[in-house]
Amino acid sequence: MARTKEFDQEQALDAAMHLFWERGYEATSIQELVDATGVQRQSLYDTFGSKHEIFMQSLMRYQVLEGHQLFGLMSRHPKGGLPLIREIFEGCASQTVCDARGCFAANSAAELASSDEEVGERIRIGRDGMEGVFERCLLQAKESRELKSSSSVSALAQFLVNAFFGLRLMAKTRPTKAMIDNVVSVTLAALR
Repeated sequence: MARTKEFDQEQALDAAMHLFWERGYEATSIQELVDATGVQRQSLYDTFGSKHEIFMQSLMRYQVLEGHQLFGLMSRHPKGGLPLIREIFEGCASQTVCDARGCFAANSAAELASSDEEVGERIRIGRDGMEGVFERCLLQAKESRELKSSSSVSALAQFLVNAFFGLRLMAKTRPTKAMIDNVVSVTLAALR
C-alpha cells in the first residue's frame, strides 16, 4: 500500500522557489532543497522528479504568482492605458529597491535561458504575456489619445518589457531609489 504524502506540496514548492530565487539553479543543491522544504530527498524525487523539474515547477509557480499580481492591477484599471502601465512600473520600482533578489524569471533567463531550452521557452512565454499586456494598454492609450509617441505599439510594448526586466535585474546591484525613479521616469516619458 502506497504511503500518503505527509507534506503540503505548495508549501514545499514555495520553499524551493525561494531557494532557487535566492541562489540560482546551479548553486542550489538537492540537500539544500531538502533542508529548505523539510521534505526527505526520496519524497522530493517521488513528488517533483529531478532537480531540474523542481526548478521548472518553481519557475512556473513564480510566474503564476506574478500573473495574479498583474491581474490584480488590471482589475483596478479596467480601462488599462497609461495609468496601468504607470502602476506596473511604480510597483516594479518598489520591488527593485526593496528586494535585492531581483526577478526570479529574469535571473533564470540570465543564468540558464541560453543553455536550457525548456527554461528559455518558459521565460519567452512570460515575456510574451507581459508584452501582450503592454500592447493592449498602449492600444487603449492610443484610442483614447493618451499616447503621443509615433512609435509602433508593438515596438513600444517590446521596449517596456525590456525596461521592466532590466529594472528587475538591476535589483541585484542594489540601486538607489533615486536611480530607479529616474529610469522609470524616462521610460514613461517615452510614451508621451
